[in-house]
Amino acid sequence: MKFKMNIMIKLLMVLLVINLFENCQSKEQNRDEISSLVINNLLNGVPDRNKSLVVMEVADLGGSYTGTCYDTFQLNGGNIGSTSYFNTPPGGAGGLLNTNVKKYAVSTSTCSDLGFTSGSNFGSTSQRPNPNDTFTFKMYTCDPNNNPCAKAAITASGF
Repeated sequence: MKFKMNIMIKLLMVLLVINLFENCQSKEQNRDEISSLVINNLLNGVPDRNKSLVVMEVADLGGSYTGTCYDTFQLNGGNIGSTSYFNTPPGGAGGLLNTNVKKYAVSTSTCSDLGFTSGSNFGSTSQRPNPNDTFTFKMYTCDPNNNPCAKAAITASGF
């Protein structure tokens, strides 16, 4: 009886170790998979009413914030919603990267409506889901020194 119990425990430990190794994932991002996820979210999702992706970070203990807002997403010349990018790791992983200091959220308002000014076209290969794709968006910023973040933007991010 004791012998059978020892064999069962060893078998369970071996199965546990095998399961652990099978579920481990590489931390390196696979850009082809990210591009596929953006396209999949675009094709299989409901119509996206969100117009922007807002990322806000606490700048200091005085209640100041720094932020970035992205809108006008295009993939290979076609418009895509901000939710498709938000659901990828570079876009905030669907809000899974939110902390008490930094938050990612989509908004039904444009970046301009949220108080961001002077958007610039952006689309460097380092930001594209797949460097071969023509993935572009407009990026807006705010910070406590040059262009304070509007209350609407701070609220839209979830703070």
